[in-house]
Amino acid sequence: MPEATEEEKLKEKRLPISEHLEELRSRIIKSILIVIGLFFINWFFKAKILGIVKKPHSITMKNLGLPESLQVLSYQEGFYAYIKLCLITSVFMAYPIILYQIWKFVEAGLFKKERRYVKTFAPVSYIAFITGVLFGYYFLIPYGLQFLIKILGGGVQPMITMSQYISLVTMLTLALGIVFQLPLVMLFISKIGILKAEDFIKWRLYAILIIFILAAVITPPDPFTQVMTALPMIILYEIGILTIRPTRKAVKRFGALLGFGVILIYIIYLVFTLPTKVDFLESTGTVKILPDASTNWQPLSSGYKIHNGATLKTERSSKASFLLKDGTYVIMDANTEIRFIKNRNLNLIDGQILIAIKADEKPFMIAAKDNVVTSHNGNIDIRISKHTVFVTVTKGKATAITNGQEKKIFEGRQLKLVTGGKPVNINKVIRWAKEMQKKLKE
Repeated sequence: MPEATEEEKLKEKRLPISEHLEELRSRIIKSILIVIGLFFINWFFKAKILGIVKKPHSITMKNLGLPESLQVLSYQEGFYAYIKLCLITSVFMAYPIILYQIWKFVEAGLFKKERRYVKTFAPVSYIAFITGVLFGYYFLIPYGLQFLIKILGGGVQPMITMSQYISLVTMLTLALGIVFQLPLVMLFISKIGILKAEDFIKWRLYAILIIFILAAVITPPDPFTQVMTALPMIILYEIGILTIRPTRKAVKRFGALLGFGVILIYIIYLVFTLPTKVDFLESTGTVKILPDASTNWQPLSSGYKIHNGATLKTERSSKASFLLKDGTYVIMDANTEIRFIKNRNLNLIDGQILIAIKADEKPFMIAAKDNVVTSHNGNIDIRISKHTVFVTVTKGKATAITNGQEKKIFEGRQLKLVTGGKPVNINKVIRWAKEMQKKLKE
């Protein structure tokens, strides 16, 4: 009697439709029970889980000098947000078990060759999923959030709610985890004979169009995060083709695309993110910062990144030192307030500062009330009193522009600049006013 073929054996193993539905029901119930069990466990650690999920937001806000706290708009919003957080975390944790349940359900309907492919690809698929999640968590989300906050400009205080943030982060990380499995899906489809490498190459342009549409759907409506999501997907598509058919031409194309993608992402990062203006070195006492996009003074710590538009002030008996990105060193005395306007340009609002200016072709400019002091290189001490600005040059030279006049200040010299108008003989003006009043009465 001839031996049964693999297809005949498979038919023998197939169950009636009612038993298939019962098997599916059993697998679904097991998956749901596992998720529910993990949910209750995660509920006891919800604050720590939120701290982990919140980290990209905290990094973004700290870099921009903004408050790190998330907001709730109602009493119940925080409760519902925690439910969403713990539920999604439970699904993430149960992902391998859910995959196993799916595998056990479809295993009976696969040929031996197909089952071998699935067993090989399943662990790699999970690794790819985790890689996509980590890519979103550590790279895409922090830079995407920074871009979205910075385009608000000055004078706008962002209020990020807990529920919105959790939805955004979980949606992006989940989507990226799925997207990073694209090469494996392409390879699996090729192995079981549905499509070939030539088909994927022929449909490349359509695939890129679909990728950008998908990136626009799963990301916030801004060009930065859309491009940052689409580029890895295009690279993954090329990896899929390269995995199916690793020819020399495919390797060269992938290398060129990868290099172009890295350069483009770097350019986008430079254009759409704000570089740090100042590195905070050390301080004594209390130092506060007023970021450009904020209306509330906040305590300044070593973790803050200071950007253009920020205002700093020291309290009584407080001092602070900073290093600007061009290498200029700034020391703030007590009761001093300064504002960083742009590169090599700051405004001394009140108090006293000592500046060690880094040599550069572009002069360093300090505005002090109605006066402007410039220098290309040197150490300058500037102090504002009630109606006077004192400029002392301890090294190099400086130029002061006051009342439309330009005055040079050389090393070892001090210039006194009177603010609020020119000095006059007040007694003479008083006498003149009395004489005019007397004539009017006559």
